[in-house]
Amino acid sequence: MNHIEELGRHAFHELRARDAWNQRDYEQARRIAGEAIELALDKNDQIAWWNMTFLQAECLKKEGAIPEAESVVRLLHHHPLTVRFPDLAARVSTFLAVALQGRGNLDEAIEEARHAVAMAMAASESPDLHIGAKHALIAALAESDRVDEAWTECLGLAGLITSDVNSQTAGKAYWVIGNVAYLRQDAETGTEYHQRAAKNLSPTNDLDLWAKFNRASAALRLAAGVVEPETLECIERAEMASSIVGGSERDKLELALTRAHWLFLTGQFAAAVERLKPVCAASSLLAKQTSAEAFLLLGQSQSQNNNPVEGLIHLERSRELFHQSGARDRESHVRKLIEEFRQTASL
Repeated sequence: MNHIEELGRHAFHELRARDAWNQRDYEQARRIAGEAIELALDKNDQIAWWNMTFLQAECLKKEGAIPEAESVVRLLHHHPLTVRFPDLAARVSTFLAVALQGRGNLDEAIEEARHAVAMAMAASESPDLHIGAKHALIAALAESDRVDEAWTECLGLAGLITSDVNSQTAGKAYWVIGNVAYLRQDAETGTEYHQRAAKNLSPTNDLDLWAKFNRASAALRLAAGVVEPETLECIERAEMASSIVGGSERDKLELALTRAHWLFLTGQFAAAVERLKPVCAASSLLAKQTSAEAFLLLGQSQSQNNNPVEGLIHLERSRELFHQSGARDRESHVRKLIEEFRQTASL
């Protein structure tokens, strides 16, 4: 096989991998990318190897295999191309920050996200890269209960959203700003930014992202005590979109958790317990802080459903998980709940 044929064969594999990605067949895209990686190694084509390795990591993340995705992208972390080009470094660090947050390693996620922001500022790439890095930093700060810091970053992020930014990227930025507003107990501002996000995120362009946005929007509204028809509509839109795209097991668990939260806040405690039991049973698939939220809600639901002993056990598990994830404020909140619960129930 001559050199031209080799190049054509490699390009063909890359195109097939990208096409499978666009068709949301992530397992197939990952497999074909692996074949392209082997060809790139044979020809010492570092650029092709880098691109296909990053695509493999993205596929694993889409499949819900977060630790595996993190392991793959770490191969790129100190690669000569990553060290040489700030835009590649920003992509890698943003990816790692999101993966670390997804596993509940919040302090590491913040550190990696700060590096991503610094690299994005040094790159001559489009503003989308900077917005993505800022998004990762804000999300990690918010999950760590560092809400004031997250809001300061949000103000900077809002200034990056111009007419040059594509609608999907703008939608994601408005989404995270709304999230932090809700966490600051500013439901009006949170709703305003989530409405902006909804106008920019199109279910036609990415139905999976649309499902995630609606679930997350509902979850933040519920956390802020916003139990309104619009919140239920977000849950129902997420459930409908998820039924079409499928999604990872992790996505399904998070959606079930959000529905259970709605049931709890509307006084349907027995139904909430039934929804939460399988979520908590599979909590190893979730980030530690998300698992902690599930056990907290299960403990509260059981106590309201006349099962104080089981409720206390699950509240204790919630406290442990918040501690492990580094969410100190939420750990303290659960500890106070446990103390109050023991006094009230005489346990």
